[in-house]
Amino acid sequence: MPPREGVVYGVGALQAAARGDRAMWALHRAALTHGIVAVVPAIAVAQGFRSDAHGDRLASLLSGTELEELSAERARRLGELAARVDTDDLAAVAVAETADRRNGAVISGRQAALRNTAALLGHELVQHVV
Repeated sequence: MPPREGVVYGVGALQAAARGDRAMWALHRAALTHGIVAVVPAIAVAQGFRSDAHGDRLASLLSGTELEELSAERARRLGELAARVDTDDLAAVAVAETADRRNGAVISGRQAALRNTAALLGHELVQHVV
């Protein structure tokens, strides 16, 4: 397996940061210290703000990340992948697709849709579960 070139945060990572999880914040600081800017798909950000009341912590984490916008072309690709994986968890699909395209490791929660999408793409998922 080739070494990963970056890191992608999923909804689980955003939720962990929002609740003040020390391990998540330590991972984030370590990445930044080593010049690694985490990528976060826009759809995961929307889900993160939807499901957590600590928006200030989440906003703080996001200030040190790269937000990957959701173009019409990418939205179509994600929808098609979600249909093939048979899931409505578009955020997990977006995280797996981003990790595949950018050769990144994933920090997120345990999600079948994440693993299934990575497998469909032929991406060997390297994941740290928070």
